[in-house]
Amino acid sequence: MMPLAERLTFTVPLSGADFKLAQKFSCEQKDADKSKQVFLNTLAVLAVNFYCQCLKVETNLKESIIGDYTRRILMDSADLKIDVLGKLECRPVLPNENICYVPSEVWSDRVGYVVVEIDEEAKKAILFGFVEQIKTNELPLAQLPDIDNLLDLLLLAKNKQLFKRTFDKNWNEDESAKILKDKQESFVCLDNPALPTIDKSITSPLYKAKYITLKRRTFILFVRITPTKDGKFQLLVEVESDRGEKIPSDLNLKLLSLSDQTLNASQTKRGNYISLNYKLQLGESFQIQVKRAEESHTEQFSFD
Repeated sequence: MMPLAERLTFTVPLSGADFKLAQKFSCEQKDADKSKQVFLNTLAVLAVNFYCQCLKVETNLKESIIGDYTRRILMDSADLKIDVLGKLECRPVLPNENICYVPSEVWSDRVGYVVVEIDEEAKKAILFGFVEQIKTNELPLAQLPDIDNLLDLLLLAKNKQLFKRTFDKNWNEDESAKILKDKQESFVCLDNPALPTIDKSITSPLYKAKYITLKRRTFILFVRITPTKDGKFQLLVEVESDRGEKIPSDLNLKLLSLSDQTLNASQTKRGNYISLNYKLQLGESFQIQVKRAEESHTEQFSFD
């Protein structure tokens, strides 16, 4: 158990606008206890949303509890929707409380639970602790892990959101998922063919795939981006024949700048695949060019 004085926390200033919105939602309730519950839940969600904004993690308040009048009325929920990841439950506690109450109705469909201490008098909220799963109504605060794992989870979401923006155009999600599912046992040079949907590690690889056609022959273009702990990203691009045949000798793969300059990527070409590796930096733009004789296929990316 971590001494409270050494615990990693994050303090959020609560603004007048935060209190105004919380009061507005609490006034929707006729019961005094329910009114206070909604008031605190709203402030907890807004505090965690502020933390996400500091990390530049995209959230969706409209699909969170504070954007849903019916759920506010009927449920004791304080969820915040994190785009590409899921719902994060933000449970409020008051200063000097020792237990955080978590109703069973929010034990599922959550990527984690963050405990938020609401200090109305000081006009601040403290992100106090975080757990990934709940199996009890009561969480003793003294036994609660700090928010270190919450930080990792939100950085993972940030990476996934970056990846989604990068592949937002010209990449079909359904096609990509099908190819990856069909091919996950036959990746040639990927270190780990497992393709987790939610791997709660900030360095978990992110994958995309699509079909391309050159000179009436179909190929599969794979892209893997792996975040590294130094804040950069390892890019792996691979081209295989759709049916696993030998790659034609006139097929070439290049990584280019937007001005068509060749980037210094390491390349491997074997009988049934061609691949390249490159270390990306945030804000870098590039092109992937697959060329066969005079015919080429080019994908452009803005990685920011």
